Amino acid sequence: MKQNKYLIIFIIVGLTIQLFWEGLLWSNVIIHPKTSRPTDFSIFYTAGRLANAGQYTHLYDIQAQLRVQGLLLNLSLRPDELLPYNHPPLLVPILQIVCTPDYLASYWRWTLVMVCLLGVTAYLIDKLLRGIKVGGGSRFLIILAALSFYPVFTSLLKGQDTAFLLLAGMLWLYGMINKKDSIAGLGLAMMVIRPQIAIILAVPFLFNRRGVWWWFCAGGAVLSLYSLALVGFTGIRDFVNLLFISASGQGFGMNQNAMFNFTGMMLRLFPSLNVGVIHDLAWGLFLAAAVGLSILWKIIKEIRLRHLVLAVCLSLFAAPHLHYHDLAFLLVPLIGVVLTTGDRKWLWGSVSPAVMLVVASLVLLFADFWDPMRFTVPYLLMLVLPLLAWWLEKRIDALRVIAIHQQDNIDGNKGIF
Repeated sequence: MKQNKYLIIFIIVGLTIQLFWEGLLWSNVIIHPKTSRPTDFSIFYTAGRLANAGQYTHLYDIQAQLRVQGLLLNLSLRPDELLPYNHPPLLVPILQIVCTPDYLASYWRWTLVMVCLLGVTAYLIDKLLRGIKVGGGSRFLIILAALSFYPVFTSLLKGQDTAFLLLAGMLWLYGMINKKDSIAGLGLAMMVIRPQIAIILAVPFLFNRRGVWWWFCAGGAVLSLYSLALVGFTGIRDFVNLLFISASGQGFGMNQNAMFNFTGMMLRLFPSLNVGVIHDLAWGLFLAAAVGLSILWKIIKEIRLRHLVLAVCLSLFAAPHLHYHDLAFLLVPLIGVVLTTGDRKWLWGSVSPAVMLVVASLVLLFADFWDPMRFTVPYLLMLVLPLLAWWLEKRIDALRVIAIHQQDNIDGNKGIF
């Protein structure tokens, strides 16, 4: 009980530090709107304004996007100064509604939409925790710690759409744990908002739990038809061209040196190495990750939580395009590690999972101010989380075998007497 008391105090202090800092950054946007205007949101604002003007077919047209952002900034922009809208058009009808000539009002409406998606994500986390019989107080702490996760806040502050990706990931996790292939597959289909992650996670299901693969294909086909109806064949072609530009890191503020994937790591470690060679290695790793997970899925009898945690962390590291806000997706393997232990309080204590989430978030927050650690900590999380999930499941399996043997001995002794 005393240990739990100290852990709860740590959680409260940790969350207070986070919420104070996050509130300070939010207040900057409110008090100094001109100097603290979220720049990432301009990507989505551009799409919303083009849709408002009835120019869905020009969503991915560079010149059309330059016109919108030029008017927004009251500047004549060069193509290399553009922050292009290079996401699938799934959320554009919502952007069309929330984006008006008032940029900041549009930003706050968009933030509200993302917060609503996080609310649905919290509901799914709650259902997963109820499934392993976590008590109400502990569930509240875990969900609060999850929603306060620093990269999640960063994605909201920047005006990104990462909350949609996170919801898709939690749907996938929920479907996998509850043996509901339809939900898992449709969650994967929603992940096409980041196709580089969706592909690595989806392909292995050709070799195990194939129902997930077919539901992914069905959901993907519906979303593809929906996208085609929105932007037409010209828009699809322009979108594919932008994807290739993004993957190659050519211009448009892609800034691959600041990415948290294999490509970013190689560019920072070996700045003199030919960029083309790094890209070839990165695509080789992308292919190897998909093949490696496919082989793993093929040889294992049952896909367990440790495999899902590994798959997500590997997909993030091998993705050709990964900025800081996308690290919010680390919340999926973090929740996976929490769920690994089931209701076994003797492994954690009743509030320790929330401690793990708070520690991960605080470490990312403090590392954000120190460049060497800023890039090191996310990679350590991608490495440590699969190892932790593997260790926990192995320990539980071993203890389960011991418990069975002990029960057999008790039953045997009863038989003697």
